[in-house]
Amino acid sequence: MGVRGSFAREVDSTQYTPAHVKSIIKSLGLEVVGETSNDFLCFCPFHSNRHTSSFSVSREKGAYICFNPACGEAGTLVELIKKILNKNDFEALRYIASKESEAVENFDEVLKDMFEDKPDFEEFSQETLDQLYSNLGANKHAQEYFEHRGINQDSMHHFKLGYSSNMGMVIVPVHSPDGIPVGLVGRSISEKKFKNSTNLPRSKTMFNIHRAKKIGSQVIVVESTFDAIRIHQAGFPNVVATLGGHISHDNINLLNRYFNRIVIMTDSDPAGRELGMNIANKLRNKDILWASHSYGKIYPNNAKDAGDMSDEEIKTCINNAVSDIEYRSWNP
Repeated sequence: MGVRGSFAREVDSTQYTPAHVKSIIKSLGLEVVGETSNDFLCFCPFHSNRHTSSFSVSREKGAYICFNPACGEAGTLVELIKKILNKNDFEALRYIASKESEAVENFDEVLKDMFEDKPDFEEFSQETLDQLYSNLGANKHAQEYFEHRGINQDSMHHFKLGYSSNMGMVIVPVHSPDGIPVGLVGRSISEKKFKNSTNLPRSKTMFNIHRAKKIGSQVIVVESTFDAIRIHQAGFPNVVATLGGHISHDNINLLNRYFNRIVIMTDSDPAGRELGMNIANKLRNKDILWASHSYGKIYPNNAKDAGDMSDEEIKTCINNAVSDIEYRSWNP
């Protein structure tokens, strides 16, 4: 018993290259239908799964898990091989070793992925953003505006929010997927007026994407930066904002590339529901959920978005998220 436990721990700690893991899972008959920075995404071999890729395999550890709660299969790469091919521990290890050479042969494929074309971003002045952040710290009126919108001091610091006294606007910095500052979104504190920095690349990035992609394979999608910040405060840092009512081809590619499960939490008005449907229709082989407060009800108390909800209401909507099929049956 002790030897078996020791063996399991040794297997669990094994490191592989992504090319090696990919070679193994493809040889097991699993189609890689998507990838995140941490995992390969496949259809689960243990239950009827042909619509959303609920099966995730670590790129470096080989550990696998099915996110479908009715299945819940999970284990190490050795255990995956044993279950699918009916092999013992020794045979599974030999199988892993045999696929290492194939991984080397597939190096060109891996190299191609590394050189995938990425949008060019013009870096926005970090010095300007730092000054706007300092301005906010010195202006109580601007801080009170954020607090009135439900955004606390911790979030002001975490997102390095700012204030421009000349424009009378609070400022939210926007970054590229790789974390380069690329611009800002301004909002007037005296009226509902928005202004973006010149040439803000809204179609090539999403607010908070550079942080969310590092957290895990699930993401919550909202429209505005303020909604994203409120959801972050409610305990869900894996959130991005579309920066408006449009989703671009590049935005969809970002969601497909980095995430496996997408929770749609767009505005409850017709335009917001249309945006959500547009996102759901364009995603490829993803587990798509819709935030909902209760059966047949999108948000509580006629709330339009997360900014109209308490932290508890936000948590309820995310925790009660329903499948895309069920949501569409409501005909919202």
